[in-house]
Amino acid sequence: MHAGKWHEACGALRLVYCTLRRLALPCLVLALPATGASAATLAGGPMAGPATAERVGVWLMTDAPAQVQLEYWPHGKPDAVQRSAPVATSPERGHTARIDLDGLQAATRYAYRVLLDGTLVALDELDEAPTFSTAPADPAAPRELLIATASCNYIPDAPYEITKDAFGAGFEIFDTVAAQRPDVMLWLGDNIYYRDSDFEPADEAAARMHRRWAATRSFAPLQRLLRTGQHVAIWDDHDYGPNNANRDFALKATALAHFKDYWANPSYGLPDAAGTFTRVPLGDVELFLLDDRYHRDDDASEDPARTMLGAAQLEWLKDALRDSRATFKLVANGSRMLSDRPSPEQRGGEGWHNFPAERQAFLDWLMAERIDGVFFVSGDIHYTHLTERERPGTYPLTELTCSPLTARVHPRPFPVREVAGTLVTQRNFCTLAFSGPAGARVLRVTAWDAAGTRLWEAAFPAARLRTP
Repeated sequence: MHAGKWHEACGALRLVYCTLRRLALPCLVLALPATGASAATLAGGPMAGPATAERVGVWLMTDAPAQVQLEYWPHGKPDAVQRSAPVATSPERGHTARIDLDGLQAATRYAYRVLLDGTLVALDELDEAPTFSTAPADPAAPRELLIATASCNYIPDAPYEITKDAFGAGFEIFDTVAAQRPDVMLWLGDNIYYRDSDFEPADEAAARMHRRWAATRSFAPLQRLLRTGQHVAIWDDHDYGPNNANRDFALKATALAHFKDYWANPSYGLPDAAGTFTRVPLGDVELFLLDDRYHRDDDASEDPARTMLGAAQLEWLKDALRDSRATFKLVANGSRMLSDRPSPEQRGGEGWHNFPAERQAFLDWLMAERIDGVFFVSGDIHYTHLTERERPGTYPLTELTCSPLTARVHPRPFPVREVAGTLVTQRNFCTLAFSGPAGARVLRVTAWDAAGTRLWEAAFPAARLRTP
């Protein structure tokens, strides 16, 4: 057959194949080997984690055991392609893999592609190879940076019917976020929703929990976003365990192992304090990602010494904030941190307000240490708003709560200390855009609906987040 006819025929077959997969298997990514054959196909990703000046980790998931590799090159220089060492996927880790690329050039945009068992995988919904950008050589250098963020991503079980009352819907929002081309996507918890049946019987729980992650990560509408920019995550109760789960959750070690399998964060906890907390430097912006579940006491406890973060993590956070030279220090947590109870009789949902002694001690420390540039980010509550706490003699503290992404909106929101005009009661996401030269940096926070319409915007010059 003439070469042109052959490629035309292959293209037609690919179109038919992908169409059938969309119709028959809506929860699988649309990927087809371009040459050769492999017993496995790409089921989720690839998804880049946060890059340093020299290194990045890239996550992906197959639907069967495979040897996976990446080919990567500086964008626009395909002749400089390099290939990573192979990494095996296995059922014990949900057929997931993290491929670490080392020896990269600073401040460089890279393109990359996936090989399964030596066979190139075509990502049919993308016009070009996915990319990531390494950090500048100067770790504190200011740069234009766009962070997209959201929480509460509910993917229904297939087959499903989308109705106006469906708990999970509005999946077009994934492409809307991707269209912003964020440098980083910060997932604020409840990134999947375990069901109670995922934990029973106990001897099957690990496998069932893997299947819940796989069902979410292989969801076709999610793939373009996973392949855009770099991704970091914290968790909250629904991607940790049952609703409102805390340190007493019997499967928390399993949940932590699964979280590590499905994200490419730079680290997880400390050698003597397990958890998901870590810090992510992004030039003169730094993320302090907290774990609000692994060490958390019951919110309803009356013990005055009750804790949300645990002593070891809290000391780590203080040391990290004191050590940081970043202009903007974003403290991200699943539960809200600055909101208060609606009244003494109402608990006001989960949050640090239910641990008043621990929170007040931290806020007192923050003021005494004169830590500049702190801005809080959280999710969980199924509506979006800004919260502000005045502090006599220094700058007010502000928190962005952004939720939900695809889960149902809270029917009766109860924001406390809400900044006027920032309440959003529809599915949404937010962006944090950092711009301006050194000495005149600005953070712009924007809320967007699922169609990409700007709902509100607020500017925070660095000078506004500085102790006088």
